[in-house]
Amino acid sequence: MKLGSNLINVYIYGLLILKTEIKMKKVYLFGFSILASGILSAQVSNLPAETSYQVQKVKTNFDGTVTEKNTTIAENRAGGDILWSSDFTTTTDWTAAGPVGGTPPEFGWSIGTTTNSWAGAIQPNMNTTGNFARFRNGNTTTALQDGPFTFTYTGTAIPDLTGVPAPSLQFEQYGARFITLQAVQVSTNGGTTWITVGDNNDITPLTSGGGSVYPRPMTRSFNISAAIAGNPANVMVRLFWDGAMNGPSMNYIDYGWYVDNIRIVEGYSYDIEADASYHRSGVGTIYPAGLEYYIIPTSQITTINFSGLAFNQGAATHTGAKLNVDVTKGTSVFTGTSPGVALAPNTADTFAVSTQYTPASGTGTYDVTYFFDGTNGEQVTANDSIYDSFEVHNYMYARDNGVEGGLISAVSSSPEGVLQIGNVFEIFGTGVIGGAEVRISDEPNNAGQLMYINLYKYDGGAGDYLLERQTNDYTIVSGDLDQWIHFVFETPLDVVPGDDILLVAGHYGGLAPVEFRTAQGVDEQTVLGYIDGSAFYLSSPEAVMIRADMRDFTGITETTVNPATVGQNVPNPFNNNSVITYTLTEASNVTVEIVDVTGKLVQTITPGAQAAGTYTINVNATDLAEGVYFYTFTIGTEKITKQMVVTK
Repeated sequence: MKLGSNLINVYIYGLLILKTEIKMKKVYLFGFSILASGILSAQVSNLPAETSYQVQKVKTNFDGTVTEKNTTIAENRAGGDILWSSDFTTTTDWTAAGPVGGTPPEFGWSIGTTTNSWAGAIQPNMNTTGNFARFRNGNTTTALQDGPFTFTYTGTAIPDLTGVPAPSLQFEQYGARFITLQAVQVSTNGGTTWITVGDNNDITPLTSGGGSVYPRPMTRSFNISAAIAGNPANVMVRLFWDGAMNGPSMNYIDYGWYVDNIRIVEGYSYDIEADASYHRSGVGTIYPAGLEYYIIPTSQITTINFSGLAFNQGAATHTGAKLNVDVTKGTSVFTGTSPGVALAPNTADTFAVSTQYTPASGTGTYDVTYFFDGTNGEQVTANDSIYDSFEVHNYMYARDNGVEGGLISAVSSSPEGVLQIGNVFEIFGTGVIGGAEVRISDEPNNAGQLMYINLYKYDGGAGDYLLERQTNDYTIVSGDLDQWIHFVFETPLDVVPGDDILLVAGHYGGLAPVEFRTAQGVDEQTVLGYIDGSAFYLSSPEAVMIRADMRDFTGITETTVNPATVGQNVPNPFNNNSVITYTLTEASNVTVEIVDVTGKLVQTITPGAQAAGTYTINVNATDLAEGVYFYTFTIGTEKITKQMVVTK
């Protein structure tokens, strides 16, 4: 059996397919070109920023004060000063507009002191003081209005921003979104045209496949200097919601969006923001830009290239802007720096460290810090760094980062069809693939259904991926939900350097097909699949949580290996204390790590060696800031990660 002769390009947003287009059989990765010429070799000139592991940035927090409206800006202003603000105390300062039939509070914008969402997960207030702006669209029985819905500031004129360095539009927000657009816009021509300066599309939508309610509240900041450059003396601001991303028969109810303390803040001359990070193996080989692997078996260790994307939020050109990388495993094991370049204001560039790194400190976790600076010095340091990590393992090979993002169970062209979906892997060393593990969702309908694993290898002569191994069918049980399920091939597949492997999980379709978990965003044309006789690849994909097990299980009966089950913390969200219950099916060594949304380790709990049985641990969030966190249980050689939310 082999994949079909044409690849169908499938555009997925959440669980929904928006468009299909016929593509070629064999796909190669080509990203965007480096913005600053001459700083990178040809080998790494294709690193794609748009598909990297994204990390929510740390932004400057609002200090709680409110600046009175004024028409002039004091000459003694400085970076961080609030030049205009609204806390929605004066309700007549804002004008709502929307489609016919959209009447607050059931539809559109209003102002109040409590939230008006129908979603039970959203708390009744924003955790700010006094009034705030409220958006709602429908409820569980009322059809959603298509929008757009706008909320425009029409109070005392926003002061003249001429000469203000790098002004940013900041606000606190709360709520959640589904397949909708929540954005802030500015106009400099009296509202005739509007420019979107920021939106929430970088946040995972709240669906059955992932996402969560926003932290309460969450600070957002967007540089508006480019948008207002034509007429900074006549700036207008509005909040914008639109359902235009919905297609036919996809008119979904929104969860609600709440905004407070909106303001324009003066920026700084020198402020580099770290926007993305990459650790790429195999640059310049099968996939020219290389791929990111988050678990690397010892047999597949090869050189890693580090790079990152930075944006100049400052008002001045930052000379000598560069990326610094530090890899630690207990102590520092590698440092590297990119060549310095001049980074113009309000522009982004990709930087690559000049030297490569080959992990040589044995198995375990390698923590990576990406830090941007320059010769001018940084006036804002909170947004300079991104933290990431990868693991060297005895036998496991993974492209997912272990953090659940969404899921995939079907495509719209065949919602009940037979599906295979998975990731490509490049082979750098001689070895065997003897099994695999895949993570499924916590959907109760998964239990009782059949699934399997297929392993393909690309054949250049045939011009296609050819089926090499297939496991027996396995019936999912309730204990498998939201867990890793391990499979074994009857005979292992020998692999050699240069092999291109496709590892997929499969189900047999139905009204409620098996849901496979996905993690972080990855490169287009590296998540491939097979649906009812046609091969396809996902556009703007997330890594399928499927991993190759590079051990020889010859003679071992196929089985599932689940060393533990880890429950969701209760309560969640929580303020100070929450309890996690977990069950070990065999004696294991247990450690728990808690990281924030940047990947920074904030807490470690070490139960140590434990016998089989059920246990609980307490998470104390007294010293944690409000926001989203991830807890990872390391149980023997296995890892289980879940998300929790801290509210204050």
